[in-house]
Amino acid sequence: MEEQLQDPVEEQLRDLISANLKVDKSVIQRGSKLADWGGDSLLFLETIFEVESHFNIQFPDTGTDNVTDFDSLVTLVKAQIAKTPASRRFNASA
Repeated sequence: MEEQLQDPVEEQLRDLISANLKVDKSVIQRGSKLADWGGDSLLFLETIFEVESHFNIQFPDTGTDNVTDFDSLVTLVKAQIAKTPASRRFNASA
């Protein structure tokens, strides 16, 4: 049986979301919606700040407006990592 490798960015996002929103990581899957995770908008905003800090990235002011699910968050984080100079990406592989 072939074991599927986990994407490190997705795994780190699951860890951050799970810790900040106090939800089980199994709830945070591809296709899951923010509403599936519980929490309010303030808690989600705090989680976004934690994500920025962890990956040493910065989202545009309106960058998270269209984040409605795990997939869109992963896409946004990966796009910001790609835009960030390698010298600033201290935590992306942590």
